[in-house]
Amino acid sequence: TLEKARIDQELRTAAEIQQALLPSPRKSAGFFSAVASSIPCRAIGGDFYDYLDLPDGKFGFALGDVAGKGPPAALLTAVLQGIFSAQAFAQDDASAITARVNRILLSRNIESRFATAFFGILTPSGELTYTNAGHNAPFLFGRTGVRRLETGGMVLGLFPQATYAQETVRLDHGDLLVVFSDGVSEALAANGEEFGDERIYGALAGFLAEAPDQLIERLLAAVHDFTHGAIQNDDITALIVKYG
Repeated sequence: TLEKARIDQELRTAAEIQQALLPSPRKSAGFFSAVASSIPCRAIGGDFYDYLDLPDGKFGFALGDVAGKGPPAALLTAVLQGIFSAQAFAQDDASAITARVNRILLSRNIESRFATAFFGILTPSGELTYTNAGHNAPFLFGRTGVRRLETGGMVLGLFPQATYAQETVRLDHGDLLVVFSDGVSEALAANGEEFGDERIYGALAGFLAEAPDQLIERLLAAVHDFTHGAIQNDDITALIVKYG
């Protein structure tokens, strides 16, 4: 009983440290507002998000998902978050940053561990440059409709020669980007049905004029209602960025 109490206390401390490593959920400047949320399925999780204030007033942001759960995934999450933060100031574009993160992660020789990630850089003029490393394709809601951001490459930490393409899209005032981990799209109802990408779209599509904090609350509430009565099976992380 004493040993279990000690382990539980260590996990609580680890959870507090992990939450402290994440930035404040809300971030805003003159040209954007952003909000994120991460809900681990255990005491500590394998998802992360981060915000980066880059040179020339650019805003960098990342969301990643490490394979696995619990302490091993949490440790690699902390490593990956630190690598992204360091490399974002050493490279000049999204693809170069992501490729460098992949090589550094491989150099750690962590067997059978990999991660997916989405990394974007938003300029004050509305240019969003991104690369997607095997991650769930985010939704970009714009005036002309909705599209998925899929350009990129393989997952991080498995392939030494992996390369990462990047794409630059022009955002208009009010455009909205929704990034999420598979813990959102693959959240399971009590009957085993997955939440799915269509429900993510449905939870947000009619409310795009709202602020990001209201939208993320809508999304998480939709997931919560859908999974009522089921055990959370994965970490749930989402990040919403609104331009203008």
